[in-house]
Amino acid sequence: MTARWDVVVVEPFEPGIANPSDEDLQSTTIDGADEAEARQLYAEKLQASGGQRHTAVQLRCDGRIIEQWPS
Repeated sequence: MTARWDVVVVEPFEPGIANPSDEDLQSTTIDGADEAEARQLYAEKLQASGGQRHTAVQLRCDGRIIEQWPS
Protein backbone atom coordinates (compact mmCIF):
# COMPACT_ATOMS: atom_id res chain seq x y z
CA MET A 1 0.00 0.00 0.00
CA THR A 2 1.32 3.43 -0.95
CA ALA A 3 1.68 6.05 1.76
CA ARG A 4 -0.56 9.12 1.53
CA TRP A 5 1.43 12.36 1.70
CA ASP A 6 -0.15 15.77 2.14
CA VAL A 7 0.48 19.31 3.32
CA VAL A 8 -1.90 21.15 5.63
CA VAL A 9 -1.91 24.96 5.69
CA VAL A 10 -3.75 26.79 8.48
CA GLU A 11 -4.52 30.43 7.80
CA PRO A 12 -7.18 33.09 8.45
CA PHE A 13 -10.16 32.71 6.12
CA GLU A 14 -10.13 36.43 5.32
CA PRO A 15 -7.15 38.62 4.43
CA GLY A 16 -6.48 41.42 6.86
CA ILE A 17 -7.13 39.51 10.07
CA ALA A 18 -4.00 40.48 12.01
CA ASN A 19 -4.49 38.40 15.17
CA PRO A 20 -6.84 35.55 14.23
CA SER A 21 -8.75 33.59 16.84
CA ASP A 22 -9.53 29.90 16.33
CA GLU A 23 -12.86 30.88 14.75
CA ASP A 24 -11.03 32.96 12.13
CA LEU A 25 -8.85 30.06 10.90
CA GLN A 26 -9.34 27.51 8.15
CA SER A 27 -7.19 24.59 7.10
CA THR A 28 -6.49 23.52 3.56
CA THR A 29 -5.09 20.09 2.70
CA ILE A 30 -3.01 19.73 -0.46
CA ASP A 31 -2.44 16.12 -1.54
CA GLY A 32 1.00 15.20 -2.83
CA ALA A 33 1.45 12.53 -5.47
CA ASP A 34 4.36 11.10 -3.46
CA GLU A 35 6.80 12.03 -0.68
CA ALA A 36 9.03 14.13 -2.97
CA GLU A 37 6.12 16.22 -4.24
CA ALA A 38 4.69 16.70 -0.74
CA ARG A 39 8.09 17.80 0.61
CA GLN A 40 8.40 20.27 -2.28
CA LEU A 41 4.92 21.67 -1.53
CA TYR A 42 5.83 21.94 2.16
CA ALA A 43 9.06 23.80 1.34
CA GLU A 44 7.17 26.19 -0.96
CA LYS A 45 4.57 26.94 1.73
CA LEU A 46 7.31 27.53 4.31
CA GLN A 47 9.12 29.90 1.96
CA ALA A 48 5.87 31.78 1.33
CA SER A 49 5.01 31.95 5.04
CA GLY A 50 7.23 35.00 5.55
CA GLY A 51 5.18 37.14 3.19
CA GLN A 52 1.79 35.55 3.76
CA ARG A 53 -0.55 34.97 6.63
CA HIS A 54 0.01 31.28 7.36
CA THR A 55 -0.47 30.39 11.01
CA ALA A 56 0.84 26.82 10.62
CA VAL A 57 2.09 24.41 7.95
CA GLN A 58 2.32 20.63 8.38
CA LEU A 59 3.84 17.86 6.28
CA ARG A 60 1.91 14.65 6.94
CA CYS A 61 2.19 11.00 5.95
CA ASP A 62 -0.89 8.83 6.46
CA GLY A 63 -2.25 11.47 8.86
CA ARG A 64 0.91 11.60 11.04
CA ILE A 65 2.73 14.92 11.31
CA ILE A 66 6.27 14.46 9.95
CA GLU A 67 7.34 18.12 10.05
CA GLN A 68 5.58 21.30 11.11
CA TRP A 69 6.02 25.04 11.32
CA PRO A 70 6.10 26.57 13.78
CA SER A 71 7.74 23.74 15.66
